[in-house]
Amino acid sequence: MKQYYLHNGQDYEGPFNKEELKLKKITNNTNIWSEDMVNWKKAGEINELKNSITTIPPLLKNTPPKFEKPKSSFLKYFIISTVIIILMTIFGYAITDNYQTNSAEVEANNDEIINREIRNNINNWVTTKTNQYSVDSWGGISNLDITVNNDTDFTLNSTTVAVEYIKQNGGTYKTEYVTFNDIPPHQNKTLSAPDSNRGISIKIKTIKINSNELELCYNQEITPTVGDPDPYKCK
Repeated sequence: MKQYYLHNGQDYEGPFNKEELKLKKITNNTNIWSEDMVNWKKAGEINELKNSITTIPPLLKNTPPKFEKPKSSFLKYFIISTVIIILMTIFGYAITDNYQTNSAEVEANNDEIINREIRNNINNWVTTKTNQYSVDSWGGISNLDITVNNDTDFTLNSTTVAVEYIKQNGGTYKTEYVTFNDIPPHQNKTLSAPDSNRGISIKIKTIKINSNELELCYNQEITPTVGDPDPYKCK
């Protein structure tokens, strides 16, 4: 069997057969010599030793990491998400604005219904009374005070009260008119009525009430239009 020698860079080793060379893990650059060779050769140059050569992988080179551009699908989803968020924000504002508008309209309608009920029943909200006035034994009234009470949430700009002085036979001696100006909400005002040299009692009746805030133009002397749901609203 053919024998081989190898040189390790300082000295030679051997002899070895092919199987023994394989165990020595020779490479293409290992120096080999045998008796049929004139000079030393590289193991890679000897055909019969190709199966005995150990293959060594090349050194790994350090390369910088490759920068990858964002995938187009990510950019597409980002744009779609942004558009959706913007649309939802606009839609949310629209719903809020519409809700506020509808709420304001409903509130305004409710207020108008309440105000109409007050106008149609104003005598329940604006009441009058007298004090304990003086009646002369021979007939005549003095020290008469009239008080108007405003139970609404609105200022009464003017309120006119008719004062009838009643004779002993039940007839009316005369009628005087007392006008009250600017009675604030939930307050009252008292004014003195004229004295009378005749009469044993009086009757009072509110005949006119005006309120700009309530849009009220009440006049008892004017007959409301038939079928008008809000006859005392200022026209």
